[in-house]
Amino acid sequence: MRKSLVTLLPLLLFVLLALLFADRLAAPRVTGAIDSPLIGKPMPELPFANWPKNIKPPYIVNVFASWCAPCAIEHPNLIAIQKAGITIIGIAYKDTPANIKKYLKAGGNPYKTVLYDDKGEAAILLGITGVPESFAVDAQGLVRARQQGPFADLGTINDFVREMLK
Repeated sequence: MRKSLVTLLPLLLFVLLALLFADRLAAPRVTGAIDSPLIGKPMPELPFANWPKNIKPPYIVNVFASWCAPCAIEHPNLIAIQKAGITIIGIAYKDTPANIKKYLKAGGNPYKTVLYDDKGEAAILLGITGVPESFAVDAQGLVRARQQGPFADLGTINDFVREMLK
């Protein structure tokens, strides 16, 4: 009896681990707004000599690129956000002014200003994991939310903007 228990123990352990992993894989993953070390802190000083001094918070900082397919999916939603009166500052990540100009001419320009992060320095300071990513900055200049990936629907946009306007 003791020998059969010892031989079944690895099998039992394997089944328990498989159930645990299956449960974690089956759980719905929350996408979009994620935690960031910047939440609740002032927007960091980004390495742009031409950071717009005349733009006062609240605003959204959106990191994007012309070569980014999810950015193109998100673009009409950014236009809708801008039409609703929300200021958006664009940071073009590792892209050229010529490509950005074509991209914005084709899809419309939702940005109050576009800054160029050709070396990725601002992206590192913001801790982005890819493009697009957006940060909601409240009226006090504090980062209130981070959106990883595109704004895919109105619910996501509303939740994000609500955090910014708290």
